[in-house]
Amino acid sequence: MSTAVLETKLDTLSLDGLAPPEPQFADGQMTPHAEAVTCPFSGKVASESEDGEVAKCPVAHAAPEISIQEVDEELLKTSLEDRMVYVKDFIGFGREQHQILNKIAPLVTGMIPQVVDDLYAKLFEFDVTKKIFMKRNQGFDGPLPERLEDLTLDGPQITYRKIFMKSWARRVLTSDYSSGKTWAYMDKVGIMHTGVKSFKHRAHVSPLHVPYRDCALTLGWVQTVLQTAVLQLPDEKLSLPEKIHAIAAISKVIWIQNDLFARHYTGE
Repeated sequence: MSTAVLETKLDTLSLDGLAPPEPQFADGQMTPHAEAVTCPFSGKVASESEDGEVAKCPVAHAAPEISIQEVDEELLKTSLEDRMVYVKDFIGFGREQHQILNKIAPLVTGMIPQVVDDLYAKLFEFDVTKKIFMKRNQGFDGPLPERLEDLTLDGPQITYRKIFMKSWARRVLTSDYSSGKTWAYMDKVGIMHTGVKSFKHRAHVSPLHVPYRDCALTLGWVQTVLQTAVLQLPDEKLSLPEKIHAIAAISKVIWIQNDLFARHYTGE
């Protein structure tokens, strides 16, 4: 067969027989419909509407319900008990945090005296925080220097103040956080720094006033030191998961104490 004849036959050859058969769907549709889905709530079958949108199942596509707790804002201001329920729930402070704080207490309380010494050294780095200690208060009746530069870290009033700070630091780690008395104590610690007398046994002393700014910064400093001490503990004394848990618990309890300062400065 000549080349010309072959080319003529190829030109006239129909490829219709080689093409795959076109799919056939109901109602003459050339595109398949998705499998019908029956809504378990309404019993209706999801179908496409005239505007092209697909019907949605009210169960499968319903937005998840969010439980909203009702909080009385006035009680948050006036009731310590109601405030603590809200604060602890919000920040996630409960039995587990209480237990891990009590567990690390014997491991780190030995360093508290040094922590307090270092804290006062930090407060002495700035005149705005150092000058607070020039005032006679907190039950101290000993001699006071007349000039700021004469106030020293080993002075009698600073030594007296450190006693209270050490007691507070120990209670942060050893307190029974299931008792309302613990939160009442921490609340009074906040009150006493505003110039209002909060402890009965200190009713006869001059009031103490410390700016909230410096109270918050002090708490932040203490938090960092305590958390660092926990991280430095040997693994045989505290496992890594326990350290992580303890770090979080320290953060939460310090922020709660911060709130119990702030409420008396801001009125919130």
